[in-house]
Amino acid sequence: MMTPEAKSVWMKFRRSNPTAAALVLKMGADNESVEVDGEVREMSPEDLAEELSDSNPRWIIWILKIDRDDGRVQYPLIPLFFSPESCNDRSRMLYSSKTPNVASAFDLGKIHQLRDLDDMTFDSLKEMHIS
Repeated sequence: MMTPEAKSVWMKFRRSNPTAAALVLKMGADNESVEVDGEVREMSPEDLAEELSDSNPRWIIWILKIDRDDGRVQYPLIPLFFSPESCNDRSRMLYSSKTPNVASAFDLGKIHQLRDLDDMTFDSLKEMHIS
């Protein structure tokens, strides 16, 4: 399911401790594999939202630096499935059907669904992590 390139990028990505980084994944041309669409570092969720197409589904895995009230610092993985209202039903269904496979291949827990890129903010991602 995961292309060799995606696996290599993922292994490096998950070991990083940036202030904010995202790995953007898309469905391969074969509609079976998952490949890397982009990787950003030190970019806010709001800035990435401005760069992404609001008509194509994507999986986005965030690593965010979160300073806890008790002084601890965490770097949680926050996985998202972006499924815009404006995309066609076939793409939405295809991506939706592969989301459990992505969670398994990337060893992720719950993948949070996102319909509007305007909702991808640091505060909303932090809330997703806590919930």
